[in-house]
Amino acid sequence: MKATRANLLGEFTGKLDGLIYYRSRYTGKLYVKRQWEFKNHPEHPRFRSVQQAIFALKPSPDYIQNIKDYLWLYNKLPANELRGAHAWTNIYSKMMYSMQKAMPDNVSLESITRQQIMEQNLPCRNLKLAIEAGLLPKVKGYNRFTAEI
Repeated sequence: MKATRANLLGEFTGKLDGLIYYRSRYTGKLYVKRQWEFKNHPEHPRFRSVQQAIFALKPSPDYIQNIKDYLWLYNKLPANELRGAHAWTNIYSKMMYSMQKAMPDNVSLESITRQQIMEQNLPCRNLKLAIEAGLLPKVKGYNRFTAEI
């Protein structure tokens, strides 16, 4: 929720009374959310192992830059006006999970390797292929995102 007026200093960010106040660097607005509390969930170990596996692929700097450029265009889409992504890691994770959903027989994110991506020519090999495969929405000029993972 947006904090429109609080009895706080204008530049206050931090924790107070079970709430977290922070300023978005994209919008410049002050936001408030409840303090997060970890709740153990049976799927958490699987989620953790998937996240570790996809980031263990260590995408190349050019690949990451392509995702950052895509992120800027993605957030400009009318459909994403109020729910855009904030970091390249959000787009990267979204793409990988979409790929697993589209190809459940070929892809297991818990055990994915760079070699598997190259041998099977998976769409996450570069951002252009991922967009053409429908893993991410098309944006203007997506043809230039050809850096390999």
